Amino acid sequence: MGKGGVENGRKIEDVSLDIANYWTLNDFLTESNKMCGTFVAFDWRDSYLTEINTNIDLSKTECENFKFDIFVEFLNKNNFTFVLGLRNIEFEYNPSPEWTDKLKETLKFNEIDYDEYIIGRYPTPIPEFDIPENVFILRYSFDSYNKIDSMAATKVLFKDFMLKSDWEEYYKDVDSEVKTRVIVFCSELENLVLKEGFDK
Repeated sequence: MGKGGVENGRKIEDVSLDIANYWTLNDFLTESNKMCGTFVAFDWRDSYLTEINTNIDLSKTECENFKFDIFVEFLNKNNFTFVLGLRNIEFEYNPSPEWTDKLKETLKFNEIDYDEYIIGRYPTPIPEFDIPENVFILRYSFDSYNKIDSMAATKVLFKDFMLKSDWEEYYKDVDSEVKTRVIVFCSELENLVLKEGFDK
């Protein structure tokens, strides 16, 4: 399918974003913290959306054409001057140093600070942080409290959601080695496609 694939007359990026917007409006994005967001990978195989993932690779492949500038626009628009990344101790190198360096570079250029907090091994819960309004929490790690993470971890939950949704026609449990991934940034404030469809 490749970049910018069109299925049933619609771009896979548009369908992925529509689903993310539905989640935000219908209380699926249940974060442990306010002013928090995460990246969701929408994985398409043979023209169908087969699954989602939240603990996703952020490495060299993801660096290419990742819309760091769009993420910064989101931060500036909402008056965030500090980003706190939540990384899991079991995935020490995800996000990769290359991806993280690119993020830090883009943030620094826009006078936005960055730091990280390490979450313990699963099932360690995401702590509830007492932070000022200028801080945005970027969650890379799994949050068992979040309904979207639950659908990512348990494929049958995602299947049940899709088969009862307006996007049923786009779903099929296809077993294919080649998948096209779309990365959507999801938060209660706004959802954004930050990486258009790429072979994964």
